[in-house]
Amino acid sequence: MPKKFTFWRNCIVAETFEVVAESEEEARDLVRDENPVREEWVDWLSDDYELENIEELDPLYRMVKDYGSV
Repeated sequence: MPKKFTFWRNCIVAETFEVVAESEEEARDLVRDENPVREEWVDWLSDDYELENIEELDPLYRMVKDYGSV
């Protein structure tokens, strides 16, 4: 019976912010609350995928498993 596999891996994204402020310190404080004006995908952080979850798709298996947790 087939299963559903969920994988993930991290990537590097460059975010660009623009704020108007009187000083760099004030600008740094403001940028924490802003949304980026541009996002650019840069690269994968790792070469391999991480397995997060395996889901059994067989209805009978799922019924028995769900019953056991009651």
